[in-house]
Amino acid sequence: MEAQNRDALIARLTDLGAQSASLTALFQQRAAAGYGLGVSDMKALDLLMRNGAQTAGQLGAALGLTSGAVTGIADRLIQRGFARRETDAADRRRVLLSADFAVLSSGPNVYQWIGEAFQTLHDSLTTEQLEFLVRYQEESIALTQQAVERLAESE
Repeated sequence: MEAQNRDALIARLTDLGAQSASLTALFQQRAAAGYGLGVSDMKALDLLMRNGAQTAGQLGAALGLTSGAVTGIADRLIQRGFARRETDAADRRRVLLSADFAVLSSGPNVYQWIGEAFQTLHDSLTTEQLEFLVRYQEESIALTQQAVERLAESE
């Protein structure tokens, strides 16, 4: 009986993971459209916000995109005012793309509602539950990163 319950839980977890991935992709698509951007544009902006200024080559490597595609992304982000090009202070020959936090914080935030809803969910969990979820997410991300790399190698 325990094995059947475990198998059912794993099957349910797999199904929920697929549902979550699909809804997250749909949300990201609609959120990006709300800013007049594409999903790749938003992913680049997310990287700039989390990791700081980057070169086009760094963004391209992180996103698996060509330099031409990254140039288009940079142009769109700059045109919308969400990012800017700046010279690298350490190497004046390098150009960096950075997020413009002042512009981003002054406009509408399509992520606010979902962020608040998740905060309410997180507030309802115990510290032990949060620790488990953090570990699960970290390991899920590592597995997904490995899968992305394997697909890139087979291209």
